[in-house]
Amino acid sequence: MKKFFALMTFVLAAFILVGCGSGGTPTPNPDPDPNPDPDPVETTYDLGGIDFVVMCDNALKCDPRSATYERLFKQEKVDKITMVEEKYNVKVVFRNYPTNASWGGARERYIIEESALKTQATHVYEIISTSIGNLAEQGAIVPLDDYMEAYGSDKFWPEKKAFGEIKGKHYGYDDQYPIADKGLYYNVDLLSRVLGESRKNEPTQKWADGEWTWETFTALANELKSKLDHTRTDENGGAQYVFGGRTYNWAYGFIGANGGRLVDENFNTYLTSQPVLDTLEYLSGLYATEGMWIDDASLSNTSQPQFTAGNVAFQDGESWHINASNKWGSATFDIDYVPYPVGPNVLEDMSNYRSLTVGGKSTHVISSSFSKANIPAGYEDLMIHDEIIFKIWADMQYFPDTVEMIQDDFYNVRLLPNYATELSREAHLNLIDISYPDNFYSVAESLNQNDTSFMIMIQQAIRQAEVRSIMTSTESNLQAILQERFNLGENYYN
Repeated sequence: MKKFFALMTFVLAAFILVGCGSGGTPTPNPDPDPNPDPDPVETTYDLGGIDFVVMCDNALKCDPRSATYERLFKQEKVDKITMVEEKYNVKVVFRNYPTNASWGGARERYIIEESALKTQATHVYEIISTSIGNLAEQGAIVPLDDYMEAYGSDKFWPEKKAFGEIKGKHYGYDDQYPIADKGLYYNVDLLSRVLGESRKNEPTQKWADGEWTWETFTALANELKSKLDHTRTDENGGAQYVFGGRTYNWAYGFIGANGGRLVDENFNTYLTSQPVLDTLEYLSGLYATEGMWIDDASLSNTSQPQFTAGNVAFQDGESWHINASNKWGSATFDIDYVPYPVGPNVLEDMSNYRSLTVGGKSTHVISSSFSKANIPAGYEDLMIHDEIIFKIWADMQYFPDTVEMIQDDFYNVRLLPNYATELSREAHLNLIDISYPDNFYSVAESLNQNDTSFMIMIQQAIRQAEVRSIMTSTESNLQAILQERFNLGENYYN
């Protein structure tokens, strides 16, 4: 027996010496385990084949399995749905909102009521990001920070994550990239006739050359004004204008391109900040020139009809407006894109040049009707609750490896067939990632279609050239509403 133990001691000592080498340090394993820390077996669930309901604007356009699906990566998304249906034993169903939840405030009230009643009819809601503040304050949706950290993708776009943030928490999660799609669009044929063929794309060329500033924009606007006739009668084709569209929409674009914003994720307001006041004063100066601007488009469709008719040089808008039947789809001339001109408050590195997205972006939130705290111990994997809802929803998302894959699709589907020149396509593509969330429209009083709404106050400040006084009173009124609506405290703005 003593010999046996002596032999084993010798073998062990020899093994240690070989492993350490003559110098006493370990030598590399010549055949390392290719997966030394394998992932644990993934948990499976049995939710009894229930419907996992996603409520959206148009179910047939939201469901990747539908022939009318409009978003990216159709097959990849279908594969994801197939996987989660098997993994969780659920049936993924996309449903339309009911008619009493058509949009805006009506939709918010519907979600709040459904969550308050704990109806548990819908797991995930598609909403516009400017609704998050109200839904979160009313406790209708779930903050997702912990779930995103535990189960979310590390590819989740930071640009999109910003659209879900309110008061330090994040409520939105999905794989839809927030493409920056706002800018100025111009009538190429009109510029060619007025300025000459060689200058028909001058706006975008000046952007490419780094010369598209307020100064060069003003110079071009004044030149066009001197050559266009706003007194023409319909018999001659109608009056001509340099600018068309509601001035408040122009203001949002110019404020972002001047490094400004209106309301942030904590409901701080900036209506009297220098970038905002400078911008509105600048636009007011342009508006004051007789015949420069026509801005009486319908509040429900702010595209100026005279632009579509060929009598306006510049209109604010988005790329999809070019072929939309209710926008510019009937236009018979070439349309090109140019970013908003760079304002004086933009930093040299352009880091604060933004596509200010006052209207919000589509995002997805989780109903608060499904609290995990209400699930009996031991049944967490057998009953639906908010944590499992997030897991299912997160597993349904498809994030491509790079933003370039999004850019390629946007270029081929939207820009290539619609923009007149490669110059404009490249300009827009280079700015695809500058969408910047703003919460000005988080309260109905900002966008109501009446004379007292805050967006109309911005318009009046420009029209009446009373920028500071109107914006000071507007900011005070807005702060009072935000303070009450979002429980900010009576001294929040002091």
